[in-house]
Amino acid sequence: MRGRGFIRRVSGRAAEDRQVQMRTRLDKLAERNRTTQQLVRATAKEAEFHVREVNRISPQLAALESKVETLRQLLEAAPRVADGAEVEQGRALLEQIQREHAQIRVRLSAVTTYEERLRRIEEQLGLPHD
Repeated sequence: MRGRGFIRRVSGRAAEDRQVQMRTRLDKLAERNRTTQQLVRATAKEAEFHVREVNRISPQLAALESKVETLRQLLEAAPRVADGAEVEQGRALLEQIQREHAQIRVRLSAVTTYEERLRRIEEQLGLPHD
């Protein structure tokens, strides 16, 4: 009988040790969950900002594309020879439009990147996503 009491004490210690290990692991998982939730909230805020930016700059992009097309049509239709100042002014305007267009495309690319990042996080957490 003396052996059984010893076994129970050893088993009890092992169970307590295992319980401590499990609590530690659970605490780490809870911390990881909190960190992930904070990351999701921060990413969602960033995505919202970028969606607002896309909504804000989309009309500008459309206007720039319209300007470029109008200029292209004017250049194709214009049979007269422009003087040097007009040509330089046209080139400068076209270059400015192209720079603005490139900046808008970079912003849209950043939005796409954040949306994909948010989708992957939502997927990993098992959250619904669009």
